[in-house]
Amino acid sequence: MNTRNTFVVMVALVCFGMLPVSAAGAAKIGSNSCGGTDVPNIYCSFGGTGDVTIGNDSCNVEGACLNLGDGVKIGKNSCNGEDACAGIGSVGGEAMIGNDACNSYEACYYAGDCGGSVKIGNDSCNSYEACYDAGCGGMAEIGKGACNGSQACYYVANNGGSITVGNDSCLEYGACYYAAYSGGTAVIDKGACLGYEACYEAAYDGQAMIGRGACKGYYACIYAGYGPSGYAEIDRGACIGYEACYDAGYSGSAVIGKGSCYGYEACYEAGDDGTAVIEDKSCRGSYACYEVAYSGSSSSIQVGKGSCLGYYACEYAGYAGQAVIGKGSCAGGDYSCYYAGCYGSVAIADKSCNDYYACYDAGYTTGITTTIDKQSCNGSEACYEGGDNFNAVIGAGSCNNYESCYRVGHTSVENVGDKQCNEPQECSNE
Repeated sequence: MNTRNTFVVMVALVCFGMLPVSAAGAAKIGSNSCGGTDVPNIYCSFGGTGDVTIGNDSCNVEGACLNLGDGVKIGKNSCNGEDACAGIGSVGGEAMIGNDACNSYEACYYAGDCGGSVKIGNDSCNSYEACYDAGCGGMAEIGKGACNGSQACYYVANNGGSITVGNDSCLEYGACYYAAYSGGTAVIDKGACLGYEACYEAAYDGQAMIGRGACKGYYACIYAGYGPSGYAEIDRGACIGYEACYDAGYSGSAVIGKGSCYGYEACYEAGDDGTAVIEDKSCRGSYACYEVAYSGSSSSIQVGKGSCLGYYACEYAGYAGQAVIGKGSCAGGDYSCYYAGCYGSVAIADKSCNDYYACYDAGYTTGITTTIDKQSCNGSEACYEGGDNFNAVIGAGSCNNYESCYRVGHTSVENVGDKQCNEPQECSNE
């Protein structure tokens, strides 16, 4: 900041009538603020009538609070940084800054300008460009202890977008960078979006509803609900881990229940272009529901409570097809329902397909439908590639042993009745 040049400009503004002296008179400045000298000055100036309220010990760095819009309110010990709150609430906008907030270089630069609105809680936006241009032409409400990290909430809720950030959320570098930037809508509950770019560009011009304590980890929910048709609804305590819900509901829809999608890329690109509904405590494990309902608007998956547990448990299920998985299913071993309904269709009832490779590739092929009733296919490779080439129906309580119904429907249409084929390789087409 060039002190001499800034001082000359401020004097000129007053002397030549471009900034009325009455503007200074309208301002309410707390003690030890704006450099402790009469305003306008090199610390504080006004873009309108000067109807501004600034609390104690604020705006004490050159350029910190220049060109403030009418109605701006700044709390105590806030906006202490070069250009920290310059231009906030200007051009017909609104800005309210709490105590101990916006203390860094360009921390809240032009937030709430261009007819937009920003409300920033105590102890928030205290990092380099943390809330830069937040609510510019949109609406941003940021809770206490939130958006603390370099560019944590940079450009959120611009261009008609809307964002609500709960207390202690959007922490670390770029955590909520560009969220709801271009007309999107994002609601982020308490203690959510924690980690490097955790919710980066979430709801960019789509919708994202992120529950309490959700989306924790590097890139955990980056691009969730990104596109104009994108929708991501993530319940509390869900999407925990590296890229756990990366691209979830990007241009499709992803509804993720409580405590689900735990692990490395657990629900990576779930519902990217299709529809994914994942109930509580499901899809837990590395790649557990990786790229489910990924390709095409007709792709879909529904995962019941407590299902798809384990390494690669339901990876690619319903990838470009349809998969319905009941409660407590695909939960007893790695790869249990890997590729199920990938291009075809599979319906797995409750408490089924619980073992290593139990229903791998079931209903894999385009145009093929595999139906597995309750408490069936519980054994290692029990229904491996079931209905891979032809339709297959497996009744209740059936195929519960090692390779007991291996490749049923491989050479022709096959129907297995209730409580049948429960011995090792009994009905196998190996």
